[in-house]
Amino acid sequence: MKKLITLLTIASFIQCGPSDKKSVSEIIAQGTMEEIQLQKTTHVKTINQLQKELELLNESLEEKDSSQKFALVGSIELQKESFEHYVSFQGSLETNKNVIIYPEIPGLLRKIHVTEGQKIKKGALIAELSDGGLKDQLDQMKLQLKLAQTTFERQKRLWDKKIGSEIQFLQAKTQYLSLKKGVSQMKDQVAKTKIVAPFSGIIDHIIADTGSNLAPGSTPIIRIINLDQMKATAEIPETHLPNIEKNSAVEISIPIFGTQFQEKISSVGNFINPNNRSFRIEISLDNTKGALKPNMSVEIKINDYSNSEAILVPIKDILENQKGESYVYKLQAEDQTQNTFKAIKTFVKLGKTSNNKVEILEGLQAGDRIVEDGIRLIKDQQLVKNI
Repeated sequence: MKKLITLLTIASFIQCGPSDKKSVSEIIAQGTMEEIQLQKTTHVKTINQLQKELELLNESLEEKDSSQKFALVGSIELQKESFEHYVSFQGSLETNKNVIIYPEIPGLLRKIHVTEGQKIKKGALIAELSDGGLKDQLDQMKLQLKLAQTTFERQKRLWDKKIGSEIQFLQAKTQYLSLKKGVSQMKDQVAKTKIVAPFSGIIDHIIADTGSNLAPGSTPIIRIINLDQMKATAEIPETHLPNIEKNSAVEISIPIFGTQFQEKISSVGNFINPNNRSFRIEISLDNTKGALKPNMSVEIKINDYSNSEAILVPIKDILENQKGESYVYKLQAEDQTQNTFKAIKTFVKLGKTSNNKVEILEGLQAGDRIVEDGIRLIKDQQLVKNI
């Protein structure tokens, strides 16, 4: 249609030329070749000039026509929201009650009273060593003690009556006390032949075999473990120290189970490891069901920032120019009856991000409406219709 208008306009212009000039038919019938060529050149120049002017007119018409068409966009109205930011670290599970039992005295492992996986109570007998004659020695010392006690008591009665010498009394007393202490020590030695559980738990691993010759402090016998109370631990870079304290909220994720739960930090280390510039945190965990095991990997998310009245914007609604400046399109009402707005490019200062949203520190406030759908199809100051 535009081409047709163009051709008709040019044809009309040529036909309406000055009346004192020869027509094209006259020049063709009567003119020389030079006149015909000159007339052709003149018409070509005229057509080219008119074509350029018509293109400008058409562009102007298109712009004026499109100004009445509104781009269709979707928008959201911003409200104050609660915002929490978490930083994530890798950690592992530990238990304070994970002990390998060693003998305190040398001897042969005479008997093991438990089996692997067995639950035991604190103080339960779990293994016995041969006493190597210690019990016999104890019985003999008890007899000697009884005699020494009798002698001492007799010397004491005499001494109280001022009978006998003081040296005899002191010798009897010393002999008695020495044997008494010796018997007590021997009882301790004999008691060490019976190995008991230091706490309630589970027999995780029986290491030594019955009949093994055991050396104190170097030959392991049994591993006992209690999983009721576990703890998650992690090494945290020192840069996070100002934002982490005891009772800070954390989220524990266990990838192998696909589970997560909320807890609080129970301990924050006071020592910065010079090798990796980090400090240690611990989170106590209840494990009465026994699902958690020592050395399992966990992900620890720590709440390092909270704002109960934050302005949040979906990350996908934030654009960036070539200078790295972030901006959104804020809607300014034009005609509320027609639901039309003007899209205003608005630069914003971004804060922390979480769950695909970013906190706006400057540039927007509660009640502002920004473009969400169609954001990449509009430009600054463009009229849009909110759908």
